Amino acid sequence: MDTMDLHVSVPEEDAPVVLAPEETEVEDSDNESVAAQVLASEDQWDDSDKASVATAESAEEEEEEEEEVIEPFEDYKPKIEQLLLSIGFSDFDTEALQHDLHFSNCVYALTSLTKPEEKYILRVPVCPDLREDDGVCEAIINDAALLGHLAHQLPVPRVVAYSATKDNVLGEPYTLQTCLPGERLDNIFEKLDHEGKLAVIDQYVELIAKLEAITLPSAGTFAASALEPNSTNEYAPIAAPEIGFFCKGDEEFILDPTTEANRAGPDMKALLASHIDGWIEKERKHCEECHEESIEIPLYEKMKGVLEALDTDGAFHQPQTIVLHHWDLEPRNLMVTPTSQGYKITGIIDWDDALALPRTLARRAPDWIWDFEKEGFTGYMDTDFHPKADSELSQDNLALKHHFDEKAKVVLGDQYLNDAYGSGRLLRRIWTIVRDPFSMWTYTLATEMMKELEQKSQAEPAPVSDESLLAEQQVAEPAMVIDASPMFENDLAEPVEVSEPQNPVGLWAKVVHCFRRLVEKIKAGL
Repeated sequence: MDTMDLHVSVPEEDAPVVLAPEETEVEDSDNESVAAQVLASEDQWDDSDKASVATAESAEEEEEEEEEVIEPFEDYKPKIEQLLLSIGFSDFDTEALQHDLHFSNCVYALTSLTKPEEKYILRVPVCPDLREDDGVCEAIINDAALLGHLAHQLPVPRVVAYSATKDNVLGEPYTLQTCLPGERLDNIFEKLDHEGKLAVIDQYVELIAKLEAITLPSAGTFAASALEPNSTNEYAPIAAPEIGFFCKGDEEFILDPTTEANRAGPDMKALLASHIDGWIEKERKHCEECHEESIEIPLYEKMKGVLEALDTDGAFHQPQTIVLHHWDLEPRNLMVTPTSQGYKITGIIDWDDALALPRTLARRAPDWIWDFEKEGFTGYMDTDFHPKADSELSQDNLALKHHFDEKAKVVLGDQYLNDAYGSGRLLRRIWTIVRDPFSMWTYTLATEMMKELEQKSQAEPAPVSDESLLAEQQVAEPAMVIDASPMFENDLAEPVEVSEPQNPVGLWAKVVHCFRRLVEKIKAGL
């Protein structure tokens, strides 16, 4: 396995950085920008004074119109040309791939007029997050550091120039990358015949294996450790990015030395529980200051109970390997080229917000393979929260899913299926929620999940006593089969075999048992 070596240091002063040109294509993903949606929202006004309200609304609408209307591409294009000249790139044709506020990035394809094979991609964040003290967009330099470090390990774009501030011709932070060859997989996947899709699936599984082979010392986010400003077209050495531990939650809680250790990742239960505890402490202090009663704390206390139930079942019995995680490994971010043997995956694009995660949390099942929707947005919401049951799939799509499962078992091991469809799915749902819980979106997800568990608990037989559980745990049993499908409304291609004896009561019986006991404690005011 490859291990990413990490060095910690403070990023240098930002400036446009130029590395070396290289020929290869990338387009940005179609994620909508949350900030752009915020710009499009309308304020509500009190109608007690109709005249003043009308005036205020008119002024607000004019201001919003200014903010919402992006500069026409034909007016913006000369700025791109001036930027290219300023960093040593002349005579390039510019095409707008994404020039709209509804995307996270505006994206432009650049093709040399003298060497048509020389192509680049310019990415300009729509709403860059700039530091207040120096106006630096950390995401720009962090992504440059990560891509620079991965260049010799994975087929990724190479950053050839960037600026993390507005101090440039564009007046905005930007990244200039090489253009990987081919086209996006989402443009051709539906057109492939069955055999063509199987060939892509095989390559996709091998790509997952390559990502998982890049192991890391701890979980967290990637941050640039050192990037030397360089204004020439020579390669500049890029130091490996450092990993910053997940530091959201109550400030005092985060500063506790045990928090960083708990969030390192190998102990996945500690990672998840630490996030829950950090948010509970933050909410508790807020409620004390405002003399309010929290509706979130009981919900997240219940979530801790689910972790305990999973722990009892052995979900955390082995330390987790920390791996490189591209959270959006969808067809829109995979480049492919045609060959005599079919389409070949040539690269991975859009590495924004990549993470170092415990392997189970990185093993989201790729439902786009068997539930492809070109215009939709697949990902965490579809696969982990609202999966489509096997019974809802066509025979052809079910065959694709079974092929993926079999290939994944061979290449990634039997545990992959349980991570993708079994207890791992519940753990990823919890992770998605606890990373940033204080929003209507995540609170809704948490409420839905706990309601689902409660409904299942009501449908289960009466809980087994602690004494019965202990007695059954002491009975030696052969390797058992865990069928997690009723839990997630999705059927495994075949049950997952667990190599060591497990509690025969089963995962969900324990979740239900623990959940009921926790509810009783909460009702009793404990």
